[in-house]
Amino acid sequence: MAGTGQVQHTHTGYQAIDCVAYRHVPVAMALATAPNDILLYRILDYGKSRTVSAGREALDDDHLHLTRGSGQIVRGKMAGHNYTIAANRDLRATFVPSGADSMIEFGSSAKSVNLVFPKGYLGSLVEDRARGPTDPLLFDTNPTLIGLINLIELELFRPGLVSDIVAEQAMRSVALILAGASPHGFIAESERISLPPVRLKRVIDFIEANLAEPLTLDLLAHVAGLSVFHFARVFRQATGSSPYRYVSERRLLCAQRLLMTPELPVHEIGAACGFPRHANFSAAFARARGMSPSAFRAYFAL
Repeated sequence: MAGTGQVQHTHTGYQAIDCVAYRHVPVAMALATAPNDILLYRILDYGKSRTVSAGREALDDDHLHLTRGSGQIVRGKMAGHNYTIAANRDLRATFVPSGADSMIEFGSSAKSVNLVFPKGYLGSLVEDRARGPTDPLLFDTNPTLIGLINLIELELFRPGLVSDIVAEQAMRSVALILAGASPHGFIAESERISLPPVRLKRVIDFIEANLAEPLTLDLLAHVAGLSVFHFARVFRQATGSSPYRYVSERRLLCAQRLLMTPELPVHEIGAACGFPRHANFSAAFARARGMSPSAFRAYFAL
């Protein structure tokens, strides 16, 4: 389903379902065994029936769902326990952990965004900070969690200049929330850690040499020899810029430099700067610079 290191759309055969599969570390650059694909699908229309029933057995994957209430009462079962949720039209997040069965009956006007994580993946994101999330979460209205799911959806369906870093950090934050971990301890610990010049140079050289590849916080933290939970903070302290902004700007400058010469076609420039898909490159460049890559070349070409 997913090409290495990039988002691939999967055609389900149903017009109402959008689906992407995402692998956040390319096999060639993985520092450990690459995880299976993370699957995100959106159900936009459940059909003409007033109510819909959906269920799953106790599977190995972790499932995270963002749904908007249909204005009808919701009934179901989670991990062997029956529940009833009052009618409303709020956005709500539900987490079904690995090993938990679930069943739900809901109004068909509801819409959903659904994330499927391979078993153990969420736990791996917080293993030096907390035990992986294992408790179900039922129709929670936590605005931070809802915002993070929306951010992941946006980054996977409309990749930006550094979608890998954005999506990975959002997933780490989701894992922390689901695990019930407080960020205060590692923030205080980070303030005692610095990024020496020799390690900073190693990270910057790695970024420059790999702009065409997905660059995640996990990879950059490994190059720096730091925990990912400390890396972003100390990188900002050392450079005055977050890893997100730094990689974004380096990719933009790389693209601009190549666009000012006639040697490479625009689509090859996108690939050279970390965009295997030309449409994503054009959209991201235009959002950042106010004009398309082709318009930039026509205006600034040497």
